[in-house]
Amino acid sequence: MAGTRFFVPAATDAAQAERVREAVIMFTKQTTGWDCSNRRIFRIKYRHEGKNYFAQVGERCPRVGELVVMILDSKTYLVCTQHRGVAGGQPVIVGKDEVYEIEDFEF
Repeated sequence: MAGTRFFVPAATDAAQAERVREAVIMFTKQTTGWDCSNRRIFRIKYRHEGKNYFAQVGERCPRVGELVVMILDSKTYLVCTQHRGVAGGQPVIVGKDEVYEIEDFEF
């Protein structure tokens, strides 16, 4: 089965998606103080406070009810939504030890 090619919701083309990605990484570094890897994550499944969650780019984040724009790999996993990591605020933080399944975008 073929994987999903990298995209950013609402980006009109690949160039715009890359610009948004770089801007989100810069903003996240400013708000958290953490560097991010070049990894491009499509979705993660994780357990937080006794509940299972599924975060996927292009779908609503069940913990905050907002569209997932990007998932970044840093000291933790950072689930970025419009108001949590993209246009303001800190991303939803998911501990590395909480994640039990991860899928990267296809290159």
